[in-house]
Amino acid sequence: MAATVRPTRRMHIMLVLAVVLLVIGVATPAVAGGATTDRVDGPFETVVPVAFADNAIGVELMFAECDWVQRVQLPDGSAKETQLCHLTEPFFVFGGSPPDQAFNIGGGACLWFSDYWTQTDGSDVVADSNQITVTPSGNVHITSTYPAVPIPPSEC
Repeated sequence: MAATVRPTRRMHIMLVLAVVLLVIGVATPAVAGGATTDRVDGPFETVVPVAFADNAIGVELMFAECDWVQRVQLPDGSAKETQLCHLTEPFFVFGGSPPDQAFNIGGGACLWFSDYWTQTDGSDVVADSNQITVTPSGNVHITSTYPAVPIPPSEC
């Protein structure tokens, strides 16, 4: 017969403390290194690929409503943005539908524009790389990176 171990109050406190220290440890390196962070809360709209397709652009598209986008800018000027969105409706050109299984797509320069900058000052800032994951339930997670010297949209 296996013995049952009942968590004690001390074990609960230690677990909570460990989680808090882990969270602080994850957040501290960016801030301690002189990085700055900013967050724009939604809702705001973006357009995301949801499947590969045999059309002029190679993907099907849908609108997505975003809950937020967060930007971490490093001291050298480079940045990383993450955002959370949810599919809403097919895009009017090359429209798609939520995928049957998780759809992952990523790419290099000029394939994504910053929703952070679009929402804050209306400018077009081009990503150096991006990674998009769309789930069958319609959740969308986007990560994009930006070089210290911005890529002029005219070069895309």
